[in-house]
Amino acid sequence: MSRVFLDISMSLDGFIAGREDDVQPLHEWIVDFDTGIFKKSEVLNELFERTGAIVAGRRVYEIASGWGGHHPIRGVPVFVLSHSRPDTVPQGETPFTFVSAGIEAAIREAKAAAGEKDVYVLGGASVAQQCLQASLLDEIQVHVAPVLLAEGIRLFDSIGSERIRLETTGVMESQGIAHLRYRIVKSE
Repeated sequence: MSRVFLDISMSLDGFIAGREDDVQPLHEWIVDFDTGIFKKSEVLNELFERTGAIVAGRRVYEIASGWGGHHPIRGVPVFVLSHSRPDTVPQGETPFTFVSAGIEAAIREAKAAAGEKDVYVLGGASVAQQCLQASLLDEIQVHVAPVLLAEGIRLFDSIGSERIRLETTGVMESQGIAHLRYRIVKSE
């Protein structure tokens, strides 16, 4: 059965983007910013292997310019949570679906498309927070970068007032970054 997971890089002080949406200090473990080439990583290999569909927010989609129609996880459908469809959508191997009916609908559509694979909730604090508030996430994987950004966009600012219990399922260090994996403990 398809699981829904958040996978995101974050500074030690809890930011997923710095001033003016700067993510470079958080993603240096993923990509060589001089060449634009992804670095080899067991963690990235697993992410690419397990992902059957992606849910992203409109803001992340816009910042990434729709990945030029080619999201790095090739051919996987991307469901963009948005109030409206953009005037133009880049053509490429990534199929985009714009979902205006809310986070539950986006996750439902993504799960149907993912089949036996998992649904990757891609960066963006708003979508992650909505998933947490609606109890839609099964796992959180955070890649903690060795940097204090001091300001920017915080991941866990608006998750509601209910405590969310987590069970640690993995801790790993590679390429100077700590990879922390948690299962969300759902109340029966």
